Amino acid sequence: MFTIVFILCRYSINNFGIKFLNYIILFPELPAGKLSEFLVGFTNNADRDFILDSIEASFRYPMDFSFYIQNFSTVSYHRTVKPRQEATLMYSFYPAEAFAGRPLGLSINLAYHNAEGDSFMESIFNQTVNITEVEEGLDGETFFLYVFLLAFAVLLLLVGHHFLSSFGRKKGGAPKKTIVETGTNIKEGVDYDWLPKEYLLNDISK
Repeated sequence: MFTIVFILCRYSINNFGIKFLNYIILFPELPAGKLSEFLVGFTNNADRDFILDSIEASFRYPMDFSFYIQNFSTVSYHRTVKPRQEATLMYSFYPAEAFAGRPLGLSINLAYHNAEGDSFMESIFNQTVNITEVEEGLDGETFFLYVFLLAFAVLLLLVGHHFLSSFGRKKGGAPKKTIVETGTNIKEGVDYDWLPKEYLLNDISK
């Protein structure tokens, strides 16, 4: 399916007394980095055959069409269009990703000849077009960026949790143990430990 962006209404080619060869161009959108195609339809209004040899295309600087930005392949067809008949040619190319969102001059040239062998080169399109930026889902670069940000956020949470836990332990501190001095065995304020046991026994018996 082609999205019609440009339609060149039937333009007549009349070189060296040749009768009319009309054409119409249907363009799709031109996404950067993706396959783009356009159709060129021809109607031979002459009384002789025309042979459509090839089509070539290129991107030009929009302010100066003599300056080439990107060249595309020349596609050969060698399609014969008999009098009062029509023919359609398809041309495919890949706009570079670097041109996304930029206006560029698009030049399309047709090479053809008649039954008598007279050759011609006609510029059938020479206008500025817009290269669209492809809006896809999650690409690889964005995916890895999200993964990195998620990992960084988890790391910050772990560091914060560790810091708060350490701060809480330092602030509370450990409870101090109460030390009670018992001293030596004292009876009625007198220390008897230094006296011999025999003396204490005799004293008790008295």
